[in-house]
Amino acid sequence: MKISIYRYDPDKDAKPYKKDYDVKLEQSDNMLLDALVRVKDMDDSFAFRRSCREGVCGSDAMNINGKNGLACVTKLSDLKEPVVIKALPGLPIIRDLIVD
Repeated sequence: MKISIYRYDPDKDAKPYKKDYDVKLEQSDNMLLDALVRVKDMDDSFAFRRSCREGVCGSDAMNINGKNGLACVTKLSDLKEPVVIKALPGLPIIRDLIVD
């Protein structure tokens, strides 16, 4: 699966930039959060929040293909490739997909 993630580390980067990943999914990967965990396995500098994995806490909220949603309840089968992921709009970015 092709995933484009807007990355940003205020300590290193002047502005956000897009980084593309070609993620090899496992059969058990059903939700976008599973794919993001695979990205984290590939690139340990990538930062995002995750907590309950049930859509209750909202910690993994992000902009997914232009719409705000939760990675833990977004089915991979419902997404068109490349999946473009950005931090929630209008909020200060702490790092990558983590907002304040």
